[in-house]
Amino acid sequence: MIRAVFLASLVAFPAPPQVNPEDIARPSVVPVTVTWHGWVRDKQTGEVFGGAKGYEATTRCAGAVINPAGYVVTTSSCVHSGPEGGTAALVERAMADLAKMGRIGDPAKARRMLTERAVAEGAAPDRPIDRVITVGDDTASVVDLVAPADGDIAVLRIPRSGLPSVEIRDDRPPAVITSGGVVIDEEGRLVGLVGRDGAIAEARLARGLLRDVKPELGAHDRNYRVGLSRYHAGNYDSAIDYFDAVVAESPANTHAAEFRAKAAAKGGSPGDATSLQTLLIYVFGGVTLIAGGLGVWLLRRRAGSAPPVPPQPDPSP
Repeated sequence: MIRAVFLASLVAFPAPPQVNPEDIARPSVVPVTVTWHGWVRDKQTGEVFGGAKGYEATTRCAGAVINPAGYVVTTSSCVHSGPEGGTAALVERAMADLAKMGRIGDPAKARRMLTERAVAEGAAPDRPIDRVITVGDDTASVVDLVAPADGDIAVLRIPRSGLPSVEIRDDRPPAVITSGGVVIDEEGRLVGLVGRDGAIAEARLARGLLRDVKPELGAHDRNYRVGLSRYHAGNYDSAIDYFDAVVAESPANTHAAEFRAKAAAKGGSPGDATSLQTLLIYVFGGVTLIAGGLGVWLLRRRAGSAPPVPPQPDPSP
C-alpha cells in the first residue's frame, strides 16, 4: 500500500532515476546470420568461379524482435540475394580466388568490373543462390522486405513465442543511441538499424511489411520496464516481483534474470518482504516553505501485500 503525506504546500519532488535506454531495448536485440552458397559467373566471358563445390559465404548483422510471436526486423541488405546482399558476399569470395591466381592488378577496379559483369547463381544457370537464415539458434523465413535501395528493411519470422520485444518509434528523434547495430531513442524505442554503409534503415518501414500482426509489446515486456523503473528507484522487493513475472513468461529475457539477481544482491526479496523508503524533498532556492516547512513522502509496503500494480499475465500462447 502506498501512503503519501504532504506537510507543505510548495514542494518539489525529484524525478525518478533515469532508466538506461539500452537496458530497455537490449533484450530484444538478436543476432542474424545468413549463409550463402552458389557460384559466380562472368556474363561477358561465361567463365564460372567456384569450382565443383561453389562458394559459401556468411554474413552477420543485428536484428530486433518487434512482436513477441517471433517477428524480427533487420536490414534487407543482410538477407537480400542481390548485389547489396548475397551476391556481394559471393563476389568477394571470387575476388579472393582471382587474387590468389594473380589475376588482379587493381583490386578496386577488378571488384567494380566483376560486380557489373558477374551474376551469382545456384547449381544451374539462372537458378537462385541458396540461403539459410538463422536468428540465434532458430531458422528464420522472410516475411517481406524493402529492397536495400528503397529503405533496406526486412521482417523475418522464427517459430518461437514469448520473446522480449521492443517498441518502434515512427519518427526520427533529434538524438539517437547506437548500440549493437540497432539505433534507439532516449526511451529505448527502436528507431532503426545500421546498414552496411553506415546509413540508418528506418524501423518504421516494418509496419508496412506485416499483414495480420503489428509491432507490439507483450505483457512480459511491460513488466520488464516496470521492473527496471522499480529497480532504479531503489524498490528492490517490487522489482524482484516484476522480474520474476518476466522470467516466468519470457525465459529468453536473460536480462530480467540478471537484474533480479542485482536486486537480490542489494537486499531485495520477493513477495512478503517489507521495505521502508524515505524520499528527500528538494525545494528550489528562494522558495519559502509554508504550513510547517518540509514535506515527507513515506513509501511503505506491508508484509504479505502485492505490488502496487500487479505484474500483468501474458495472454500469448
